[in-house]
Amino acid sequence: MRIVVGSGSSRDLKHAELDRHLEILAQFVARVECGVGEARKLTMVLRSATSGSAQALIVKARDLKRVGIAAKVLVTTLDPDLELRRLYACLSELSPRDPARELIRWARNPRLLDAHEQATYGSSLCWWGDAMRREADKRNALSLFEDGSPGSVRLGQLAFQALWSQSAVVAERRLIGPALPKPSGAYERDAETVAAMSARRPSLQGWPLIRH
Repeated sequence: MRIVVGSGSSRDLKHAELDRHLEILAQFVARVECGVGEARKLTMVLRSATSGSAQALIVKARDLKRVGIAAKVLVTTLDPDLELRRLYACLSELSPRDPARELIRWARNPRLLDAHEQATYGSSLCWWGDAMRREADKRNALSLFEDGSPGSVRLGQLAFQALWSQSAVVAERRLIGPALPKPSGAYERDAETVAAMSARRPSLQGWPLIRH
């Protein structure tokens, strides 16, 4: 386990976290290229599309696509619109045949916010961050990066699957805007983002949110 404790200004911490996520993604891509049996999938549970791990994903999209890595992302807030559309455009580039509902979802239920931000990279790399309900300017600077930890990755994947199943589908028009999915394009705020919460899904009562 590798523990990274930030210090200094919030701006410095944000840059340091972005750099660390870029490093982790580069390491993940290198392992896939070496053919070491690394699973070519990536999952993220994030507070928003502005999170450092999401921004790193966007920056590294070309490298991820080159080696065939696909990604799924869960966010707790859809704002800001511009960053959300950039993130969705990245996910669509990695998995062009998959519909929006299979690439990104919204954890709109307030009871899901006790979960922590997390990312799993293939079979042996993972990251844990602060609780998703914590405001951006009050977030804990402690981040955990683990390497060679398939057990932790497995727990992260199970947590992701549980959260994903309880989250809402986002209307595609919210993700691409009224025209082409260009980050610089104009966008009218869509107030009709729909939560497709199935009545057949189990209740959250008694379901253990994982505290990392």
